[in-house]
Amino acid sequence: MIAKNIKGKSFKGCVSYVMNEGATLLEAEGVWAETNPDIIRSFAIQRSGRKEIKQPVGHIPIAFSPEDKSRMTDDFMLKLAKEYMQEMGIRNTQYIIVRHHNTDNPHLHIVYNRIDNDLKLISVNNDYKRNIKVCKKLKDKYSLTYGKGKENIKREKLNDPDKVKYKIYDAIKTILPYCKKPTDLKSLLKQSGIETVFKLKRTTGDIEGISFKTGNICFKGSEIDRKFSYANLEKEFQKNIEMEEKRQKVDREKQEKQAEQSHKQAERKPWTPTVGGIKLDPNQWQTLNDGGYIFLENMVLSDKKDEFSSFVFLDDEKKKAIFSFKNPDEFVKYGDYEMRIRDKIQVENGFITKAKVKWWGGIDYQYPYLWKEKLSDPEYKLSWGDPRKAKKEKTEKTPGLRQNIANEVKQNRGRKM
Repeated sequence: MIAKNIKGKSFKGCVSYVMNEGATLLEAEGVWAETNPDIIRSFAIQRSGRKEIKQPVGHIPIAFSPEDKSRMTDDFMLKLAKEYMQEMGIRNTQYIIVRHHNTDNPHLHIVYNRIDNDLKLISVNNDYKRNIKVCKKLKDKYSLTYGKGKENIKREKLNDPDKVKYKIYDAIKTILPYCKKPTDLKSLLKQSGIETVFKLKRTTGDIEGISFKTGNICFKGSEIDRKFSYANLEKEFQKNIEMEEKRQKVDREKQEKQAEQSHKQAERKPWTPTVGGIKLDPNQWQTLNDGGYIFLENMVLSDKKDEFSSFVFLDDEKKKAIFSFKNPDEFVKYGDYEMRIRDKIQVENGFITKAKVKWWGGIDYQYPYLWKEKLSDPEYKLSWGDPRKAKKEKTEKTPGLRQNIANEVKQNRGRKM
């Protein structure tokens, strides 16, 4: 929730802008609201009682985070606007509260008469600090999302302890979508040199608080960001579990549909998959599709004459058969990673793979995505999310963002306060 207090000279210009096509008038007090000219005339009549006041127009745009969009009903936004006005001392005067729908950020506009019903002036001088305090109070009261100001902070200009604080913030924000329990968070943060400290209840031993530490600098989760308090992190863990269950359900339904389609196709036209000239039986083909491997003898590739025998498995996207003369599920050391042979073969041949990697000396396994930008690169790229999906989403979202900005500029062009 972000609000801005503006003073103006013309009710006509302000009301015309706020009451544009598609806007929703949530409430009008002390004005005749049949038409825009009626509203303007109502404000002007009361304003005429104090002609010496040069800026009688009070205008307050209030924007809310996109994350709160589902909660922003007309009634709730109206409630927030009126509480904001009360806290700011805007009382006993004419006003309109209008909701706009032209951006992804839910937002509204308050237009009020600074000449109140007793012809006294409502002052907004030096209200900057009070505005911040009131917005914070309402965000805390209704658990609204705090703005994304942290995203715009220039990290390179920070010194400790702020530098450490933002390092921890960035790390948690990056890995949180992949965590389903506290130990997941602790394990992944350790890779960035961040220690996670849990506060336990004396009676039950359950976790009731969380802190993050780098060197001698330590912050509570809520000091990093309110959404990183332990209670809020638990909510995120649960969301991730539900999302994973939903994803698995969708995958199962998709696999069942594909199996049904494959069955229908098989009934129409028998098809026998082959690898290296060897026809696979149904069990062998199913093993490959399930992510396993088989061993085939006396294969011949179309561009070669010599026969050979090897293990066979499919790439991550199950589009190509890959050969290995060693058991592909055995582990091999490469650089900083100890991974399966099959994963190393895929990366070295230009594939992106969700690798099975030994973690912390083989005590645990993790499944990062590994790949090379260029086959000649000596080091692997690593991501905890599928980079192919992230690239696709970025491509799809960019035109929409640009269009929103273009629309906003077009709508505001030529308007004056």
